[in-house]
Amino acid sequence: MYSIGPATMHRTILGIAVLGVILSLLAFTALHTQLANHSRLEFHWLAKDRVGALQRELNEAIHVVDILGDLLRARDASLMEFTQLAHTFFSKVHGIRELIWIPQFGVHAAQPLRAHRTHSIFPKEHDFQTDTSLMPLFQHAQNREEITVTTLFHPKPSGEMIEEFVVVVPLRHPPDGLSEHQTRGVLLGVFDLEELVQQAIRLLEPRGVQILILEPDEQGQERFLDSYYSRLEAKPEQLVNASNWKDWLARQPYVMRETVPVANKRWIINAIPSKHLLSGEEFPHTPWLIGAGGLIITTILVMFLLHMEHNLNEKNRLYAELKQSAIKLRIVFNQYPDTILTVDRHGKVLLANRPEVRVLGDLFGDEHAEVRDWYFQALHKVYTSGEMDHFQYPFSDTQWREVRFVPIRTEGDIAEVMILTSDITEEHTQQEQAVRYARLASLGVLAAGMAHEINNPNNTIQFNIVALTRGWPDMAAVLRQYRLEHGEFSLGGVPVDHALEMLPGLMESILSNSRRITGIVNNLKHMAKPDPDTRFSRVDLHKTIRNIVSIMQHPIKKHTDHFEVNLPPELPDVHGNPLQLEQLFLNLVLNSLESLQDRKSPVTLDGAPSEDGQWVVVQVMDQGVGMTEQEIANMFTPFFTTKGEQGGLGMGLSIVWDIVRRHGGTIQTASQPGHGTTITVTLPVFPLRSNPA
Repeated sequence: MYSIGPATMHRTILGIAVLGVILSLLAFTALHTQLANHSRLEFHWLAKDRVGALQRELNEAIHVVDILGDLLRARDASLMEFTQLAHTFFSKVHGIRELIWIPQFGVHAAQPLRAHRTHSIFPKEHDFQTDTSLMPLFQHAQNREEITVTTLFHPKPSGEMIEEFVVVVPLRHPPDGLSEHQTRGVLLGVFDLEELVQQAIRLLEPRGVQILILEPDEQGQERFLDSYYSRLEAKPEQLVNASNWKDWLARQPYVMRETVPVANKRWIINAIPSKHLLSGEEFPHTPWLIGAGGLIITTILVMFLLHMEHNLNEKNRLYAELKQSAIKLRIVFNQYPDTILTVDRHGKVLLANRPEVRVLGDLFGDEHAEVRDWYFQALHKVYTSGEMDHFQYPFSDTQWREVRFVPIRTEGDIAEVMILTSDITEEHTQQEQAVRYARLASLGVLAAGMAHEINNPNNTIQFNIVALTRGWPDMAAVLRQYRLEHGEFSLGGVPVDHALEMLPGLMESILSNSRRITGIVNNLKHMAKPDPDTRFSRVDLHKTIRNIVSIMQHPIKKHTDHFEVNLPPELPDVHGNPLQLEQLFLNLVLNSLESLQDRKSPVTLDGAPSEDGQWVVVQVMDQGVGMTEQEIANMFTPFFTTKGEQGGLGMGLSIVWDIVRRHGGTIQTASQPGHGTTITVTLPVFPLRSNPA
């Protein structure tokens, strides 16, 4: 299974995320820049359109006053027609407030003729001859014979200040019916500048263009005239006026300035785009939508990839665990010491922990033909009955096996059968040992019952031999006296002199062996019943071993010329039973002597304390025939013997093992056929100390 490393996957996801963000930002930037440029171009066109409309509206207002002046200059126009003509203009022209004809200037000037729509910015008895703000304007218009304009601030009844647009038209020719002193004068037109601006732009709204009108003076200083807010914008709390227009204009991000001629003046019209400028050819939120959409798509893609990475990592983890479990299972399955097979009804192997087995018959050789038949009979039985089956059989002289047949069902039918073949040699041996131990227990009970019967004649022997030993000096004196009187004679076919030397040793041997019989009987009784703790005491192991060697001089001289005992002078005492310890080492030495093939082979008995001082280690070593692994495994089993032909019962080493166990010690065997045997016995020292191990 191919898997991507976590580091590679993380780098891939990070790269996609960075690329998505970069592309989204690039798309946003490109669209935003393009739309901003397009919006600025369109605003420039819109601004020019509005400035042109405003200029046309102002020129129309000036043209209205000029037309009325032409009518007044015409010779066929009468003075009475002024008011009628003025009211005609009031109904046709937007923003016009008042029309005033001032025929003459001077001391005997005629009274001005005035016509207005609702109210006049000038009082009723206003003296235009002394108005310092208008007289220079009148004189300029007459002297230069050109239309002159100006602006005047005027309060409304509500208190709000409005800007009035004033147009002055010079009258060169007097109209008919006027006297000579009324032949000169000017025509004054007053317009509401704010209404003119709104009327000029109203038809072009709503598009989001704001207007600020400034008038430069002769020194180039700009003066506030009027401002117009787009209807798309909320009206600010503080309107733009003569005191704050500079700050307001400085805060605008983009301003298009255009200078337009208005009669004898030049006005500066500032066009500013509103925040809600509308364009007929663009979607202002498109860059944000594109940018946000790209980021959302990138986020979704990254989240999807992270989810995929998590799932992939989880699958890889599960796959790795499954693979590891399969490997472990395969290792356990292949290395399991028993044979495990699954076979079909014909004995074909479907699965096995032994690759060389292809069919069931491969498990057996020609010498196991009968066992092969048992296998196939059991297999047929399991397929037929659907129940488990098993049997045991001897695979060799020293090995036993057990076979179990387990049906494996699929949807109720037996698809295959699992066969498990186990080595039960140890279990079978333990069962046999249990039988032997039971027999040994029975013998122990029998020995306990027979002890009394054996001890009675043995006690008689001991009593008689003691009595005979006591009387032997008297009998020896009589025999010697008889030999002196009658000469040489024989006792039981032995010369009297030789008999006198031999009989004391024979009586001592009889007494010693009788005591040995007593000890053996007591050991048999102890094997049937555990010894109480009071029977264990401090034992001089050095003396015990020397006593054993002294007793065994005859068998030692019979089997070897090289018997050696190596004991340190200060061998620690042990905690135990002296008679059982004598029996222990007597059996070990006797077994070593009987294993020798000739008298040249040595037997060595070594003893020494352990390094920690808590144990005494005794080794009995020989260079006899040795033992096989099978013999070592069974050497302490009751009734197991390799000396059956010599009359061995197989009880000696089992008694040794039992004595060592009772003393809390250990016994180990190292042997090799043809190279001898070493038996190591460890016994706890006296007094008893805890074993740090």
